[in-house]
Amino acid sequence: MEHKKRIFTVLSIDGGGVRGVIPARILQEIEERAGKPIVELFDLVGGTSTGAIIGGCLLAPDPKNPSKPRYTAKETLSFYHKLAGKVFPEMRFKGIRKLSSGALYDPKPLEDGLKAHFGELKMKDMLTHFLIPVADIKNFQPVWITHLKGQKDNSKEGWDSMPLRDAIRAATSAPTYFPARYYETTPNEETPDVKYRHALIDGGFFGGNAMQHLLAQAQKMAPPDAEIIVVHIGTGSVENSMSPEEFNAHGPLGLISNANGNILMSLVIKMSIRDCENDMRDEIGERFFNFDDSIVPKKNPDGPSISMDDAREDNLKRLEKHAEKIIKDHSSEIDRLCSVLKHREFAEEKHLESQAAIQKLADKMAAAKTVKGLMRLYLKIVNFSSGIDSGKPAAGDDGLKDLAGKLSEHHKAEIDRIYHVLLDKKLHQSKILNAIKEAGEDITTFTKKIFTAPFKAGPPPPADNDNAPPLSDKFPKRSDGHKPGL
Repeated sequence: MEHKKRIFTVLSIDGGGVRGVIPARILQEIEERAGKPIVELFDLVGGTSTGAIIGGCLLAPDPKNPSKPRYTAKETLSFYHKLAGKVFPEMRFKGIRKLSSGALYDPKPLEDGLKAHFGELKMKDMLTHFLIPVADIKNFQPVWITHLKGQKDNSKEGWDSMPLRDAIRAATSAPTYFPARYYETTPNEETPDVKYRHALIDGGFFGGNAMQHLLAQAQKMAPPDAEIIVVHIGTGSVENSMSPEEFNAHGPLGLISNANGNILMSLVIKMSIRDCENDMRDEIGERFFNFDDSIVPKKNPDGPSISMDDAREDNLKRLEKHAEKIIKDHSSEIDRLCSVLKHREFAEEKHLESQAAIQKLADKMAAAKTVKGLMRLYLKIVNFSSGIDSGKPAAGDDGLKDLAGKLSEHHKAEIDRIYHVLLDKKLHQSKILNAIKEAGEDITTFTKKIFTAPFKAGPPPPADNDNAPPLSDKFPKRSDGHKPGL
């Protein structure tokens, strides 16, 4: 992949309960290899369920330095070790409890942990674009809790103003594990007493297509000259290879039991993720990076549990070990990704240089006094920007060559458009001036004809001689003998 163009980067993080340890560790590796925090490497981040926790940690501003993230990926990883055991305490007869009414776990430890980590932060405080999928079971519709940095929130619910801890709590309300999260929105600020109630749960049921949704958003937001890079980090694909007889033998309890890793949810979520991965490869090819690996207890009894709520410290360490295997197996791809991510900042700097250069060149072209002057200037810019004229520039053209050499491919096309606009304008002005000139010449010619033509007078007066009759004799006499004119 060439790195000449600008880059718009997208990060999609899967759900999976305590298996969030896996993407947290992989993101730590990316931060360390790239030498920058995730928020400075990615333009758009989406997190499903536990992925929302990771995204929130990495995008939340530091209260002491609001332009920097509050947590590193390494600190996010430690968050799981500190909180997982409290959120998912070990209990006896867990399978039986799943059949009883209500959720399996008390959400208070999770809510307390989120409050301690995020305080009063809102979605709109995030350092870059952030999307969280949830499902509104009260209205039976998918919801994307969305923050687009620098853009006005056009959702009638005002999700941008939602407290971050509430958004993450809703996203992690996996059915059978935690109860739904009720949340009220104010559709109209002019009537603050009118509230709309939502019952929000984990968006994993439809969020398996999160990558596709993020790509669609990126295509709307990315600059027209940018390439879109999508990075997907999973939580360990759960492989449940079984025959129809084995599947049917599980029954309702077996399909959602902890021991089997909740086969039903895995089918719903993982099938859609796999399908989406295939679509992404077809659509953007090598610009899609996928870091995930299957957890197969039958083949690797020393590996991590496929359960979302096995928070034993031993299992958390096994999940980290699984992440280490993914890092080792995909090391060259991680290096390639980090090379692209590092270039992202370089490309942006070059774009800003090019943007400043095209503005100065456009001003120079607009200042050209004649059509011929504009054409000569444009030809120089084309030669300098393309490298055709690689020799020493003529006197006074050093600055022009330097500016033209900074133009990106996108701005080279833009300077061509600007030139043709200015050329049409000057040609039009030239036609008007020529018309005025021609009209002026016609007026001048006409005036000259009037004032230089010979004057045609009547017959000359009679010569002065003694025999000429007096002038008074030319007038007729009146009857009284008076002569007019005398």
